[in-house]
Amino acid sequence: MTSSKAKKKLSEITKAILREELDLYILKNAVTELKQLLEALSGINMEAQQNSENIALPTGKAIGPKWAGMCLEDLLRTYKFMKGIHAAIKTVHSKNPKRPATILYTGTGPYATLILPFLSLYKPSQLQLILLEVNPVSIKSLMNIIKGFDASKYVNEIYHCDASNFSIPPKLDADILLVECMQRALLHEPQVAITYNLLSQMKKETILIPQNISLYLTLINQKKKTKYQTETEKAVPMDFYENSEAIFTLNKNEVLKSSEEFKKEAFQFPEIETTFYKEKLQNNDQIAITTEITIFENITLNINESGLTIPLLLADLEQDPTIIGAKTQYTLGTDPGLTSKLMRSL
Repeated sequence: MTSSKAKKKLSEITKAILREELDLYILKNAVTELKQLLEALSGINMEAQQNSENIALPTGKAIGPKWAGMCLEDLLRTYKFMKGIHAAIKTVHSKNPKRPATILYTGTGPYATLILPFLSLYKPSQLQLILLEVNPVSIKSLMNIIKGFDASKYVNEIYHCDASNFSIPPKLDADILLVECMQRALLHEPQVAITYNLLSQMKKETILIPQNISLYLTLINQKKKTKYQTETEKAVPMDFYENSEAIFTLNKNEVLKSSEEFKKEAFQFPEIETTFYKEKLQNNDQIAITTEITIFENITLNINESGLTIPLLLADLEQDPTIIGAKTQYTLGTDPGLTSKLMRSL
């Protein structure tokens, strides 16, 4: 495929994904076409065994290129992240119309799917990319795709590195920091470590995407959840779950507030103790960790909208009615995530 044909196809796909009114049928077809286009240009056989292998890092695992590429198929994740990124680019342009919006994107995977579509909407004078990726297969794939689109003028730099300890060269200056290296409940992957490392090195005006990730201890009523998921004739309120106060938050304010302490070897996030009233426990069936993500401004990923926001079950309250809450603490290291200790009544 020639670069001109590839660009034309990318433009058609991008318009379909970013259309104002969400249509899941159109979105699914567009995402499928995007994945096929990027796979073809990458020249990488994603079914090869090595491309399913994760890389173990001191701050978590970097999932293999095959799995990273499949994240594109999480439809609302792809749709809402692209919507949020597009809104952020427009915000940067509104403040500085004569210079390009520069995005530092880490954890690109083999396709850099969350930003490559924007090459069809902007000129190099309007958009510049700094790409960070730890997997050498993904780096090779990225380079092939950039060549396939004849898009080298958009790329400021590509770094093969671990973003959780990467030092940003003084010459680089980005308006948007895009970090999408996460699973539900911020488990296993180094989203937190990367965000703390990179954002603390950037200018205060930098837009962080996602803008906010909050974890909650949540009570779930299964009957109400089933009714919400199966009702088709009329709108049913999303009242099947009840969140605690946030038990962990990742956003710009939190990072900048704690960035110096974070660098210390003995740093730990605080342990949070959460208890629920008896009547609330009696009216629900499960206790779980839920994730809510604000991508940019009013663009959010809420419970069950994405693989990133599926609840992580902690306990069945019908099986153990003595549970009243939990102590939780976000821990760093080779397998980051929330540790939890269920609390029970005496």
